[in-house]
Amino acid sequence: MAGPSDISADELKVFMEEATSLLELLDEDIVRLEQQEESDDLLQEIFRAAHTLKGSSGMLGFEAMAHLTHAMEDLLDRVRKKTLAVSPAIIDALLMSLDGLKILCDNISAEEETPIDVTPIVEALHAAAAGGAAPVEAAAAASSLVTVVAADAALVARAEAARAEGRTPHLVTVHIRQESDWAAVRCFQILNSLDRTGEVLVSIPSQTEIESEQVGHTLELLFATASSVDEMTGLIESVEDVDEVTAEVWTIDAAAAPVAAAAVAPATSNVVEIDAARKSKAAQESLATAAQKVEGLQTTVRIDVEQLDSMMNMVGELVIDRTRVSQLSKLLGGRFKDDEYVRSLGETATHIEKVVDELHENMMRVRMLPVGLLFSKFPRLVRDLARSMDKNIRLEIEGEDTEIDRSVIEKIKDPLVHLIRNAADHGIETAEERRAAGKPELSILKLVARHEQGQIVISLEDDGHGIDAERLKAKAVERGVISPEKAARMSDEEAIGLISAPGLSTAAKTTEVSGRGVGMDIVRRDIEALKGHVEVDTELGRGTVFRLRLPLTLATIRGLLVSCGKTTYAIPLNYVQETLRPDREQLKTVSGRSVLSLRTRNAVMSMIWLDESLGVNADRSVPRDDPYVVVVRTGDGERERPVAIAVDRLIDQQDIVVKSLSGYLGRARGIAGASILGDGQVVLIVDIASLIKASHRASDVAEAA
Repeated sequence: MAGPSDISADELKVFMEEATSLLELLDEDIVRLEQQEESDDLLQEIFRAAHTLKGSSGMLGFEAMAHLTHAMEDLLDRVRKKTLAVSPAIIDALLMSLDGLKILCDNISAEEETPIDVTPIVEALHAAAAGGAAPVEAAAAASSLVTVVAADAALVARAEAARAEGRTPHLVTVHIRQESDWAAVRCFQILNSLDRTGEVLVSIPSQTEIESEQVGHTLELLFATASSVDEMTGLIESVEDVDEVTAEVWTIDAAAAPVAAAAVAPATSNVVEIDAARKSKAAQESLATAAQKVEGLQTTVRIDVEQLDSMMNMVGELVIDRTRVSQLSKLLGGRFKDDEYVRSLGETATHIEKVVDELHENMMRVRMLPVGLLFSKFPRLVRDLARSMDKNIRLEIEGEDTEIDRSVIEKIKDPLVHLIRNAADHGIETAEERRAAGKPELSILKLVARHEQGQIVISLEDDGHGIDAERLKAKAVERGVISPEKAARMSDEEAIGLISAPGLSTAAKTTEVSGRGVGMDIVRRDIEALKGHVEVDTELGRGTVFRLRLPLTLATIRGLLVSCGKTTYAIPLNYVQETLRPDREQLKTVSGRSVLSLRTRNAVMSMIWLDESLGVNADRSVPRDDPYVVVVRTGDGERERPVAIAVDRLIDQQDIVVKSLSGYLGRARGIAGASILGDGQVVLIVDIASLIKASHRASDVAEAA
């Protein structure tokens, strides 16, 4: 939704920055309001944010946003004056209006010309202000497929283009039986069936939401096809659990009808109408005031993320060249000690090394962001989950100021959402179950971030019923993941590690919230892709703690350089437990596999040659019975099963710049990336997690044999 033509690009940019900041504030504070009903300061902060957004949007001519925030302001004013008590219905209405404001902001950014219909949301706010509940039907109407299509000019154009090609666009609504536990699967099957006869232009829920099982029992589609309605509905009805199908031809007029009424605020609105000149002047004054506030309170500048990544890449190249210059300077200094120019080169190399180190350190700081930017999204998620499952859950957050690389923050959101949804659904009991167990009805979900030994550790702790190791083993045997003999030998800690096996879950009943045991294997895979690992601690009746151990950055790592034959490898130091050169009597063979026996710790562990594990035929420079050994381990359920990696030589520890190989070589087995040393030599960075898993699988096979 584009703004009035008299608004400049700079004015619009200032407005969007202010609106985004206010919406983020409202998202956090409205959830806090439900937990702190008597907080006058919090109420005043929420009211002020809504009032500011109403004023600036009204001055710039964004009438739908002004109308919606005015209704929010009326409701908040009643709560602020103590004439209305905070209730779940009020919080629902406020959060619904916040979602509507976010859509309006997105439309402004995308310069969409057609506003969404905010009337149902405003009616929900009025109902809450009158002491009633926010109507569910109105909330649903606000996000209906017709509204979504009408608000998306590009989607309308695609639908009309399909019509011109002889494919008629249809609005299709599919109702899946309420008793079905496979709604996401049925939605996916419907999309697959329809793809053969036409094109699904848009769906609610989207395909991404369906794949992550964030669905209800209704599927809405805008579907373009040359087939008849009977053929189309017949395909859908052939899918099991489909209860009812309705379809009608889509037209532009039909799409525009629901939103026409929302173009102008109703007569009862207190938004003042002023002429274009006064609007422009008022907007300029408002934006000038906002700019002064920004200038007085903010000493930062915005930079495009792609530019930041490019700068980081160039700094990485400087780090490589700095090391090379330093090595050459030392080499020449050793050969020509008395040469004046060589001494001058040494001084210059030392200065360059210092400057590049400082530049690299400062660049890393620029990339660091507080993890609270991610954590702030989760109170709303937990609140919505608790409401949908009729549970009483409070999320407590600690360590939100802990800093981590931006690239890491972006990639841990989905794993954390998986963990939170699983904890809320499967980990935390119902109110009745908690009362029966002598627990308070209010369950505490604690999310904590901290720095520890050069890593960031994020833990999610619940006070639910914990994970039953025996049930996990029984389920794993039933699914064929492990043999009964293997299950009998497993410790409880090893059994808990099975929770990451694909498709394995102890849940008595699967739900739409957390899925069907397909979450934890995804979490583990995603975290290991970040060179991190997952730990699980649990106690029956007391709860479960999931810990994610992650590198502070993906751009550089501290690595142990080793060699096998003529190839140099880097092993990330966060996996290294110790290095040693064992005696020959410590090297043994059990069931045809090499093992290392450590007498000092009475431990026996699998031993693998690094080059053989990577499928490389090395020209080995040391005998097989006289290697150096690097003992590595991960921090998951198998952390008491370290693996010994045999190499020819230990070289050095060094900070290395990580370069991805996936764009050139695809997914190379056991290799996480590459780097370039100061002398120009290419080193391969070892994917320790995958090697350890492969070693444990081989050990299990050997034991079973």
